[in-house]
Amino acid sequence: MKILPKFLVQCSLLVLIPAGANAAGTYYTGNYQSPQSRYTQKSYASTRSTNYSSQGVSSYNQQQYANAGYTTNRNMRQQNSRNQQSQGQTQRASATTNTNKNGFYLEAGLSKQAAMWQFEMNESASILHYDNIDWAVFDVKGAYVFDAGSTKMQVNAGFKYGIQTGESTMVDDDITNGGYFITTWGEDEDGDGKIDTVLGDQTGHALSIGTSKDGTMMEFNAGFGLTDFFTWGRVKVTPSIGWRYLKYELETTNNYGVSIDTYNGEGGCITVDGETQCDPVLVAYDTAGNQIILTRNDNNEIELPSTGSYNFIDTNGTYYYDQPGVSHSYEVEWSGPYLALDMLYDINVNNYVNGYVELGLPGYSAIGDQPYRFDWAHPKSVEDEAGIGSAFHLGLGANWSTKITDAVSLSIGVTYDYYSVSDADAKTYLNEGYYTDLYNARLELYESEGHDEAYMLENDTIAQNIVQLEEDCPGWVCSASGEIESFYKSLGVRVGVNAKF
Repeated sequence: MKILPKFLVQCSLLVLIPAGANAAGTYYTGNYQSPQSRYTQKSYASTRSTNYSSQGVSSYNQQQYANAGYTTNRNMRQQNSRNQQSQGQTQRASATTNTNKNGFYLEAGLSKQAAMWQFEMNESASILHYDNIDWAVFDVKGAYVFDAGSTKMQVNAGFKYGIQTGESTMVDDDITNGGYFITTWGEDEDGDGKIDTVLGDQTGHALSIGTSKDGTMMEFNAGFGLTDFFTWGRVKVTPSIGWRYLKYELETTNNYGVSIDTYNGEGGCITVDGETQCDPVLVAYDTAGNQIILTRNDNNEIELPSTGSYNFIDTNGTYYYDQPGVSHSYEVEWSGPYLALDMLYDINVNNYVNGYVELGLPGYSAIGDQPYRFDWAHPKSVEDEAGIGSAFHLGLGANWSTKITDAVSLSIGVTYDYYSVSDADAKTYLNEGYYTDLYNARLELYESEGHDEAYMLENDTIAQNIVQLEEDCPGWVCSASGEIESFYKSLGVRVGVNAKF
């Protein structure tokens, strides 16, 4: 048996109740005639009967008529109550389902976000990351909903601005991935200035920890969507497309670190119970300008060669450093198209929850400056890039809102963002003046000894390396394809105010 829908049951009641009221009113009209008037055998009895009946019926009819009136009025009041209740249910349903969404919506809020940014260089074996970035963010966004035929559409835009509160930690890690190549050591057996026998490589390792503060972030987006285009149960879903741009600036001060160069040739490292221990590189310079790397002998002692005359010994790339000023500064951008789904679930007339999922394919750009690197150019020392579609963005969010007036609501929620890119291209901008001055200084030294530039290029390793560097890095810009892997993530808690106009 099919069950009647609720609205059909209500319609049936509306039909039946007036019919019952009319029947009661028709029956108790006062025109009722007692059957006793038919008995006329005795005039006394007839008269008595008639008089009795007249009095009794009149009183009875008046009482019944009053009862009928009460019954009719009660039925009418019940009907009115049902009508009002039905109307209230209709109004609540209309308010709950937000059928009239046309108009302008504005939302503003404050959030606290914990974020992290990291990039890793594949060939250079370097990892740099900013941990526990604390953003205080103000955001504002608006949407305009309108009818386009039978479909509701909307245009929307948003803006965020954040400042870094407190202090966080930056770690510049050139140890974890094995360090960076410095040079190759070998023997020049025929005296032509070229290595004939390779002895081993010199590798640099550095680790520094600095303080990050006073950073800023900015974000904006613009999009177009189809309002409540489809439903999923009681959830209304709005798909949209748009463009999102995120930029943040971070810098480091009070950076403390150590640098150690090691040698993997014979006598450079030993293994003790599975642990590898390497001495820092020591280089001796003889009076002829030759460099000799010093290693441990069979007696586990470091000693100078038995032949030759040496001016000094250098620790090369092994030292401690303290950089009190700005040691690192970066400006990072993620920008590109996205596809989003916004979901709305009405709890009741005053409360609702909404969430969103966003997938983006942005491009990536990072420009960095390291002022203490005298061999790099400034203010742009490094630059990493990947075109639109090379990176990935996942954005998630959820909010609970409650109305304080018909047009204004309070909301509280959480946000999550994750950006990632692989195989971005890297550029390093060298300090041309530094290398040119170094080359000219070597040339002046050789010319003072009666040699020309050609002789220097045949015999001086430093001059040879500078010439090779300029050839490998045209315009003093070194490029590496697919060098960078980077990601940025943030998790936030947000409170806001929503209004409809």
